[in-house]
Amino acid sequence: MTKPLDSVTEKFRQLRERAGLSMDELAKGMGYKGASSIQRYENPDEYKKEFISPDIAAKLLNVVVGKGTPPIDAKEVWGLTRPASGALVGSFDPDTHEQFSDDGAPGYTREHWRAHVEGALPELDVKLGAGEGIVGDTINIPVGNESATGHRVVAEWLIPADYLRSEAKVSINHTVVMEIVGDSMQPDFLPGDRVIVDLSQNQCLHDGEYAFSDGISPPQIKRFQRIHFTDPPEVKIVSINPGYDSFRVELHRVHILGRVCGHVTRK
Repeated sequence: MTKPLDSVTEKFRQLRERAGLSMDELAKGMGYKGASSIQRYENPDEYKKEFISPDIAAKLLNVVVGKGTPPIDAKEVWGLTRPASGALVGSFDPDTHEQFSDDGAPGYTREHWRAHVEGALPELDVKLGAGEGIVGDTINIPVGNESATGHRVVAEWLIPADYLRSEAKVSINHTVVMEIVGDSMQPDFLPGDRVIVDLSQNQCLHDGEYAFSDGISPPQIKRFQRIHFTDPPEVKIVSINPGYDSFRVELHRVHILGRVCGHVTRK
C-alpha cells in the first residue's frame, strides 16, 4: 500500500523536483557525497517516519529555498519536521528578534514561537552555568539571504499566565525556561533547578539575578549589583556560593541575555 501524497517522502521529492535538482545535485548541495545519502527520504518503503529531523531540514533549506515556481518558502521545508520536538527558539541576541516577520520567514525567534500546549513556555537546550554553562543543540538555519541560529526546545512548561504577568512580571512572548548547572549559586540555585528568564529585560536596571554571557563562554547565571556613581557604569557580578569569587566589570562589557524572574526547584 502506497503512502498518501502528502507524506514526508512525497513532499521531499516534490520540493527537490520543484527546485529543478536531481537527487545527486541536492545531496551534494546538502553536503553529502551523492544521492545514496538522501535517497531514503524519497522512498516511503524505506523511510517510515512522518517527519525529518531539524538538521536535515536546515541542510535542505540551504539548497532549495528561493528556487522553483513559485519560489520555495522556508515554511514549506520546515513543515516537514515534527512541530513539537523540532521547534526552535532564536538565539539570545535580543537585537535580532525583529529580524523575521510574520509575512516573511517562519518565526524561529522566541517572539514568534508557538507552543504545542497553548500558553506554555519553552525550555531551551541551554544550561545556565552556576560556574560553566552549556550550550546544547543549536542549528543554523538559512532563511533566504538571512540566517537564524536556533536553540532546540526540549520541554514546555505550562505556568499560569496571570502569575507570569502579575507576580513574575515578565513579557510572556519573550520568556524562556533554562536549567541550572554548577554550584556557584548554591544554596539559592541548585543544579537541576529551572529558572524563568525574560529575554526582553536585557538591561541591568535593578539588582537581581541575570542570565548573561561574556561573549566567549557559555551563558551563566549570577547576581548583579550596580555600583553607584561609577562612570562608565560598573556592576558587581556575585556568586552566592562563598567559595567563588565575585568581581567588578564595566556594564557595557556584559551581554545580558535576560533577567531571572522565577525559579523552580526540587526542594
